Amino acid sequence: MVIEKMKMSVNQTNWAKKCLSPWLLLLAMLVTLVPLQAMAAQAEATVSKNVVAVNQVFQLSVSVDTAINPDSVDFSVLSPDFAYGQPSVSSSTSLINGTMSRSTTWTIAVAAKNVGTATIPAFKIGSSQTTPITITVLKNSQKNNSADTDQANVRITAEVDKNSVYVGESINYRVKIFIGEQLSQASLSAPSGEGFAVSQVGQDAQNNIVQNGRRYLVITRNYQLTAEKAGKLIIHGATFNGSAVRGANGFSSGITVPVNKDARNITLNIKPKPKDYKGLWLPTPDLQLHQTWQPQVSNQNDVTTKVGEPITRTVTLRIKDIAQSNMPNINLTYPDTVRIYNEKPEYSAENGYSVMTLKQVIIPRQAGKVALPPLTINWWNTATAKQQQSKIDGLTLNVVADPTANSQFSPPAVTATPPTTAAINPIKTVTSAGMWPWATLVFAILWLITLTLLLKKRQQTILAPAIITTGKADVVSALEMAINDNDPIKVQTYYQQWRQQQHLMLSTQPQLLQQLDDEVKAMMAAHYSPLDNPWNNQTLLALLTQAKQLTVIKHTSTALSSLDPK
Repeated sequence: MVIEKMKMSVNQTNWAKKCLSPWLLLLAMLVTLVPLQAMAAQAEATVSKNVVAVNQVFQLSVSVDTAINPDSVDFSVLSPDFAYGQPSVSSSTSLINGTMSRSTTWTIAVAAKNVGTATIPAFKIGSSQTTPITITVLKNSQKNNSADTDQANVRITAEVDKNSVYVGESINYRVKIFIGEQLSQASLSAPSGEGFAVSQVGQDAQNNIVQNGRRYLVITRNYQLTAEKAGKLIIHGATFNGSAVRGANGFSSGITVPVNKDARNITLNIKPKPKDYKGLWLPTPDLQLHQTWQPQVSNQNDVTTKVGEPITRTVTLRIKDIAQSNMPNINLTYPDTVRIYNEKPEYSAENGYSVMTLKQVIIPRQAGKVALPPLTINWWNTATAKQQQSKIDGLTLNVVADPTANSQFSPPAVTATPPTTAAINPIKTVTSAGMWPWATLVFAILWLITLTLLLKKRQQTILAPAIITTGKADVVSALEMAINDNDPIKVQTYYQQWRQQQHLMLSTQPQLLQQLDDEVKAMMAAHYSPLDNPWNNQTLLALLTQAKQLTVIKHTSTALSSLDPK
């Protein structure tokens, strides 16, 4: 019995070992893995500084001792109190004494938004999280002279060319931006002030300079400020806004920090218009008035020209320190004996001057003495504080009729072909019979054949395209070419010549003549109108073709009449 009990105890013990061994092995494995899981769950957050200034960039690092998805950390929890950039993620693996370890680290640039105490919250990574970090945020002037650092990174200056001007006078306001760091979304707002009209002049200029060993990009912009009322006026400086990219390095893309800079305010003394000033108010230190004539003239008091021959007058007005909107309108009154066509004034800016160029085409309409008017402009010299006058002379024209109107440009005479001998010598009548009747019949047949050939040749000559020749110039062809080229001066010149040449024919067609005159005037008005009015040259070409057809019919009728045997 004892032996059997002992066997039974041994069997029970073996059975227990067999049953417990797997559980003991699993328990041992779990005990072994617990430290590894505990180490993998450890996460940590650190900062490069815990006392910073507003908008001062510092580095935040978050690490975990395992390989993990790079998107496992949510940095949006920083938004309420911090600005931050894009994080950079790095992973590492090491093997020390046969033990392998892995880690993942996030590095991000951060800047506090407000003065006071800010807390970087805990970041949850898997089943663990980091410890919150308290940051002390000071004003710029309280931490490492950060204001001076910002001032050195971006600076803005402004200056004017004069501090005392008259009402209506303009000054140049120049602003410069010195940029010593990477910026994005930069913009510059114009200066402002009550009683000023402001406009930008030209394009921005850029250059690089080095100051105290540091390189800056300098952007220069010019504004024109025009005083609109008298008194002490304040120019509020131009404003620069942008975002500086700071804290960028090989491990982080950096963070954008707002940068706002204002140029200094400037006070100006605006003087009123003098009470005794006469004329249009033009305050300027310099006004220049010039003119040119084409063709050029040597004697202003005695210039000979022809009816219908155009003269071009170009007036140029240059005024310093005045806005284009304040440039005067030039109005010249011409006599009725000339036709005037004004081109649209052209404006430009040159070295502080506003420049206006006005071109006028003058076409005499009848013979005689014609006085073209002078031009006088009153202005106030701000340098001498005195009223001045600038003047350009007029021109006296001695207009004569075109001596070639009835000869050189007259229709070509119809040249008859010399008649045959049969047409000159009368046919004698013979009363006696014989061979003469037959000879006469043959001679008459030959005469009829000759006359038929002559008429056919004459019709081919006259019905050919009607070209008005002058020996030196083809007026109709030149007129058509000028119309196709939309050259109003040449059209006016050739049309007047052709009109005088075709006077007799056109006098029988008053309606057509009026249509031609009206269309030429419409062309000139469209070309020299201050408005952009397009002109279609097809109407004038059609009218000219109609007139040419009348010329062909008239010449054909005349030629056939001259060949009538009666």
